[in-house]
Parts: sequence; C-alpha cells; structure tokens
Amino acid sequence: MKLSLNHINDPDEKRFVKMMLEYSKRSEQQFRPIFTDFYNKEWLLSMIDRYIEESTKQMCYFYGGFKEAERQVLGIAPYEIQEEDFPIMALELKVKTGIGKALTHRDYLGALLGLGIERETIGDIVIKPFGAYIIANESMVSYINSNLLSIGKYQNIEQQVIPFSQLQINPPQIKSYETTVASLRLDVIVAAGFGLSRGVCTKLIQADRVKCNGVTSTNKQLIKEGDHITVRGYGKIKLKQISGLTKKDRIHITIEKYV
Repeated sequence: MKLSLNHINDPDEKRFVKMMLEYSKRSEQQFRPIFTDFYNKEWLLSMIDRYIEESTKQMCYFYGGFKEAERQVLGIAPYEIQEEDFPIMALELKVKTGIGKALTHRDYLGALLGLGIERETIGDIVIKPFGAYIIANESMVSYINSNLLSIGKYQNIEQQVIPFSQLQINPPQIKSYETTVASLRLDVIVAAGFGLSRGVCTKLIQADRVKCNGVTSTNKQLIKEGDHITVRGYGKIKLKQISGLTKKDRIHITIEKYV
C-alpha cells in the first residue's frame, strides 16, 4: 500500500482500499479471482493509481460487458483472467411504447431500483430504439427476469439474455477542439470545455455536480492529460493534450467533448 488507511479521510475511498487489501490477499491465498460489484471505471482507475502498490495493480482486470462501458467490475486475480470469467450478463429488453414518449435511462434505472436491487449490482444501461441493454451481475439476472413487469407505464416487455458479442454499441461521438487557458485548474478547464463562466463553474463544483475521473473535486485541483471530467446536466470532456505555452504564457490545450 502507498498509504496507511489512517491517512485516508474519505470514507468511500477508505472502504475501497480496505476491500482491495482483503481481496488481493484472499485471491492469492485461494488462487482464484475475486470480483467486486460495478464501479465507475474512471473512479476505479483513480483510486488504484493513488493508493495501490504496483504488485497489486498487476492483479487488476476490468470488464463491463463492452469496451466503452462506464461502469465496470474489477476482478483481482493471481493470474490473467478473461472477459468470460467475469460474473456479469447482458439483458436485452424490448419495450413496446407505441407512439408514446420514449423511455429514458432514468426510467429503466428507476424500474430496476424499484425492485429493491442495489445500484452496485447494475452496470451500464444502454438505450436502444427497441428498448435497452442492461448489464448486471449474473446473480441478479433471474430476479430481474421474473420481477421486472413494467417500465414507466409500459408493461409490454420482452426480455432475453444475450451474449456480449451480440451487443450493438455505437462508439461515442467525440468533438475535438483546441483552445488556450490561463491555468489547468478544474474550474478553468470546465469553463473552457463547456463554454461556461468561471462563476457558474464554481457553483457547479461546490454543488458536487463536477467529478474528475469519477471523484468529486475542488476548484483548485490541477487537471492533467488524460483526465476525464463529467458535469451533471452538461456532459463529459477529456483533457486530451497539453501543448505548451503561448507568447502570452497561456496554456495551449486540446479538449475532447463527448456529444
């Protein structure tokens, strides 16, 4: 470990590091993989980079059903594990809504949580024209099949488990552009990435609506190449490249925005 648990103030981070210690030890002792529930992958990577020693990092594997999945399961194993080893499955839901209003991510998630399912057991929910794909812990799939009888006001639902190879996932649409900023502070990068004023960005950050690599951050946090920033209600950006200084000592950067 890089840090003692006593030096980690955030309770969620402390629980994660404690879990990693326990899982890696158990995995080595039992010589088998140990799997977590679903986490935001960016948060996972951030926690592992900050707190986990190199030997444990080499035991970490991730999968969420498809490459671009935002929520993924962490597998800890003393040997290389494959995607098919992960205890997760894909459900294809077809919902006939007629000419009614299209269902949203919130509708599907609300229906699942309404069954008493813990959020951590559900991965990505991918909205499709016919309904949605739901990635879930395999232990929950039968329960969902038996109990998910309606989504919103619609009850005409067809469900089936499908292999991950049959998922039709559209690659994310990304718009890349260059700009200059006075500093690499979080509020400055958010303002540049979303075309907002610094004042608005400060309020969003103070309201915990801004996360860097899945972690709630402060105005003054410095952003580095490769960092992802999500702003609830606005979207997601990535600081793709830092390209040096202009003649007026502003920083030349490239931002990727997910559209």
